[in-house]
Amino acid sequence: MPMRLLVLNPNTSTAVSERLREVAAAGLRPADRLTVETARTGLPYIGDAAAMAIGARAARASLQGAMAAGDAFDAVVLGCFADLDTAGLQALARRPVVNLLGASVTLAARAGRRWAVVTAGGGWQRLLPDMFRAAIRTRPTQEDALRGDAAQGELVAVRTFETQDPAIAGDPNRMRGEVARLARLCADEDGADVVIVGGAGLGGLAPANVAGHRKVTVLDSVASALRVARELLERESPR
Repeated sequence: MPMRLLVLNPNTSTAVSERLREVAAAGLRPADRLTVETARTGLPYIGDAAAMAIGARAARASLQGAMAAGDAFDAVVLGCFADLDTAGLQALARRPVVNLLGASVTLAARAGRRWAVVTAGGGWQRLLPDMFRAAIRTRPTQEDALRGDAAQGELVAVRTFETQDPAIAGDPNRMRGEVARLARLCADEDGADVVIVGGAGLGGLAPANVAGHRKVTVLDSVASALRVARELLERESPR
């Protein structure tokens, strides 16, 4: 069935919105429709708890604006590798709402038991372990709508790089190379069997596989959110 997808970028970066648009559009079917909303107020980057609170308010304001404007949508993707009150957004929208981290956990649990994340910004090394534990606790509720199986897995590593590094800043090819290098370290040194490339800004930069590790699954968090949103929508729709 066709899907009308609303993607909310909770930060003010139009570059991130365009990356979300590009990755989401690549995964849509011909009859699908895509709308991407950029936060009108807030911050250009979300990287700590205070910024997440600001981003959550910005995402809610964007959703309220889209609904007030009469924009038609069937599902919402929150374009952030964090749970910025996804449950509250879903209650407001009364439609499936998926965030990048939760969707990645859903698909990682199907693919392996030792998960690693590659993302941008060293602060996420401290934040993500607790966020993954929370996502695992809440995932069965969402997964009941899909399969009914419980999450089994653990986050074994978070490897990061800085997008401000002059060697890679503004160069998607170099960023892609850095992502691939860190993904291989996740497999070689951390024993990961699933590598999640997390974050809206890294959408579309995940390698198809990890060099030398054919059995390691690589997940793009943006593409994962699109896939889970479609699954939830199709599950809820009458046959």
